[in-house]
Amino acid sequence: MMKKSLFILLLTVSVFIYGSEQPAGIDCKSIKGVLDLSESPFDSKGHIKLDGQWEFYWNQLLEPEDFNNALITDSMELLEVPGNWSNIQNYPSHGYGTLRLIVKGLQPDSTYAIDIPEMLTSFRFYLDGKKVYSNGIVGTDREKDKPQFLPGTVSFQTDKGSIEIVCQISNFNHRKSGIWKSLKLGTDQIIRKNRENRLLLDMFLAAVLLSVGIYHMGIYLYRREEITEMLFGITCVILFLRTITTGEVLITIMIPTFPWEIARKIEYSPFYLLAPVFMTFITTLFPGESIKTLNRIFITLFSLLGVFFVFFPVRVTNNAIIAAELLLILGILYAFIILIRALIKKRDHSLGIILAFFILASASINDILFSQQIINTMYLTPLGFIIFIIIQSQMLSRRFATSFIDVRDLSLRLKGTNESLSRFVPFQFLEYLKKKSILDVNLGDQVLENMTVLFADIRSFTSLSEVMTPEENFKFLNSFLSQVVPVIREQGGFVDKFIGDAIMALFPYPPDNAVRAAIELQEAVKRYNRNRDRAGYRAISLGIGVHTGPLMLGTIGETNRMETTVIADAVNLASRMEDLTKTYGCKIIISRELLNKLSTNSHVISRTLGEASVKGKVKPIEILEVLNKNSRHDQSRIESISSFESAVEAIKKQDYALAGQTFKEILNKDPHDTAAAYFYNLCLASGSEDGKTIV
Repeated sequence: MMKKSLFILLLTVSVFIYGSEQPAGIDCKSIKGVLDLSESPFDSKGHIKLDGQWEFYWNQLLEPEDFNNALITDSMELLEVPGNWSNIQNYPSHGYGTLRLIVKGLQPDSTYAIDIPEMLTSFRFYLDGKKVYSNGIVGTDREKDKPQFLPGTVSFQTDKGSIEIVCQISNFNHRKSGIWKSLKLGTDQIIRKNRENRLLLDMFLAAVLLSVGIYHMGIYLYRREEITEMLFGITCVILFLRTITTGEVLITIMIPTFPWEIARKIEYSPFYLLAPVFMTFITTLFPGESIKTLNRIFITLFSLLGVFFVFFPVRVTNNAIIAAELLLILGILYAFIILIRALIKKRDHSLGIILAFFILASASINDILFSQQIINTMYLTPLGFIIFIIIQSQMLSRRFATSFIDVRDLSLRLKGTNESLSRFVPFQFLEYLKKKSILDVNLGDQVLENMTVLFADIRSFTSLSEVMTPEENFKFLNSFLSQVVPVIREQGGFVDKFIGDAIMALFPYPPDNAVRAAIELQEAVKRYNRNRDRAGYRAISLGIGVHTGPLMLGTIGETNRMETTVIADAVNLASRMEDLTKTYGCKIIISRELLNKLSTNSHVISRTLGEASVKGKVKPIEILEVLNKNSRHDQSRIESISSFESAVEAIKKQDYALAGQTFKEILNKDPHDTAAAYFYNLCLASGSEDGKTIV
């Protein structure tokens, strides 16, 4: 309990620090190298990003005094900041230049500060002619240039209400160039507070990752069978190293001479160290859900990336970042597949891990988009990984529970199960009610879910049952249900109720599986009828109605006798559509609303039956007959869909002559098309209520 509380506290602190890291900036951009703040003042709670058009001078390292020369300013170009100078006339990323910005509208009696991020890849920073900050050594070629990343802040005051910013930048080691992050201008207090918060966040994340990594690797030293603990610990240590080489670059603060080249190789470690180790962790945690061939392919590719990133210089490997990021995204998708399969099979902790992994994956994708300058945020992977630390620690705590607790829990559950035998609740209901066991179900438990309802009813069951004894009736129903219920289960649904000779089944979203189940149920009836025919029994038929919508699932009854139930308009509509199969002589009827919610690759073949008025609905609903492309009897109906639907539309327009002629032609080709026969008779009796059926 103490460990859980500690980690919740750590998470709360991290979210608090991150949440207070950046006050909302004010949207104001520079134009042609001038940023005028006289119309956009900022207060003590904000800052301004120095984004927009900066003056840019390619292949020139200009000093502030050089801008007094008119010949120099004639060579000016404009560069959008943040951005790369390669966007201007396709200048190469490897080169050098000078950027300049004039900021007007400042208060002469105020102390300001500028938050300076790392730039690509070395720079000298001047304010009003004075050099105030620098990273690395700016040079005109690779031999003279020395890259370095070390964000910082500079404070200043101005007597004239404006400031001139001049920045000399050189880059010979990175695929991108220039200023790739926003500089921020604000009051000295706000800018420094923001910087301190970011440092605190990075130090906090680094400390947590390092301590947790050492802790889990220590567990492996004493319990060698705990391979997942070792892999998790290594993952934490790798993320620790990356945390101190990105963001505020703690490694450079601690060791100013730390080589830039090595720091970048560590920064790229997620591509060749973190990804394979974490993937091995997931596949070890859920071995039955992983695919060995894909495991080997990913590990091989990541290993090849590792050789490339470690043994080649950054100026070469940096150009492969996009390919590495795409491979990392594929790895994330594969990990999702493993976790989803584990969730489907209800593996321990799979739900918690998949939620945590979603957060981690989102943070990783954020980092990729951030590194590509698509979004302007910050590195978030270490923060997302804190969630995984919490989940893993809780898993460890459960695995180390004493056998006494296990025996006690088992005894209590066995006793409770014996007391609950009369309160049967479908297992799937437990999931939707978020109950781990039948012991946890209480009267009045309920939840709102979007689901699909399927009603199936045996046609003419009354006449069948009249010639059978009660025992034969039960044997017949159980024999029939043993054939059709597995079909529902295989398609991801479950039977909610057996209503005599009818079945009510529920399917989670999307509704594709419900429609597929309806088709498979009809195929199962065909197989069942073949067996009945061999035994000399009469064939049976099944009418099915399917609709989708929000359902209220819950329990009703009283304390000692309860049952599950579903309350929803969708249930009524599905039942009505099943009833309409008798009217139209169809096997499967669905609503237009359901059809519109099917995925694009569902490949459901249907034809409209027009609108039908049903009890409980003021407005009529459009219904459709589902056809089976694999059914020999449905082939002619599939071929005539266009003609059939145009005739239905003609009935809607009360053009009974045209509709009747079309349906007559359809019936000449397929006399067994009962829906066409229904509409043909409707056309003959054109005095009916506009072609609508009252149910």
